[in-house]
Amino acid sequence: MILDFRVQPPYGSFLETHWFRPRPVRPDPVAGNPFGKGLWPMRSFDDRSIELFLEEMDRGDIAVAVVMGQRTGKRGGSADNEDVAELVRRYPQRFVGFGGVNPADPGAVAETRRCVEELGCRGIAMTPGWSDPPLSDDDERVYPVYETCSDLGVPVVITSSHYIGTDMMHSLPTHLQRVALDFPSLVLIVGHACWPWTTQACAMAMRCKNVYLMPEIYLHPSNMPGAQDYVRAANSFLSHRMLYSSCYPTLSLEQALKSFQELPIRPDARKKMLWNNGARILGLDEEVGR
Repeated sequence: MILDFRVQPPYGSFLETHWFRPRPVRPDPVAGNPFGKGLWPMRSFDDRSIELFLEEMDRGDIAVAVVMGQRTGKRGGSADNEDVAELVRRYPQRFVGFGGVNPADPGAVAETRRCVEELGCRGIAMTPGWSDPPLSDDDERVYPVYETCSDLGVPVVITSSHYIGTDMMHSLPTHLQRVALDFPSLVLIVGHACWPWTTQACAMAMRCKNVYLMPEIYLHPSNMPGAQDYVRAANSFLSHRMLYSSCYPTLSLEQALKSFQELPIRPDARKKMLWNNGARILGLDEEVGR
């Protein structure tokens, strides 16, 4: 049984985000999206069908998926948090919702509270580097959202990697280390795990016990530089604080899981990544994971 900790499914306003733009049949090998090469077919993506997506979850033994909300500037686009909540209401045994918040919005704190207290979201997702203007993860304008989440007792997913922000300095782990140290009771989940600063990200998580790394597409595609740092951490000191995510629709559920299963991760650590660690964050039964 698997818990996929980040999907942005073919549903409602998610279909209007950049994730669901048409993809070229023959990606440009020089200037095209590097993640666009060698993609496996995704009927749920092609048909924009949540029913097919659920069938793909079933085939992959994915029991639960976290629907990761998104609210950013023009770069990434936004999905309505009402759609996140609606999908969870329709399939309460299959989905857990995280509301998307843009920390640059004047109403960011109010939206955070609305997501948790009214819409029933179990966490908050932010991408400060895609705000207008781009913000670093430790910008003082983001801190009220961190404080609110800490008060509410819900985790925060921060997506941080080389594509986010004005340059790679935005994804330096020191930004999130400051946040983790300032809010020691706040669970911080780092989507993309600060790639390419892989060793530094593992060091940050080693020191900050409230930090979980979720490397996603920077871990399980073959030959990804730096992925060995995440594998070694998962096999040792971070075995209890690493999470699995397909990052759908960047990859199909099937392709992501197949690539992940080929990694040299110990069986006990693999079980923790695929279920136990995420279940602990969400308050699910840790013992049901395989």
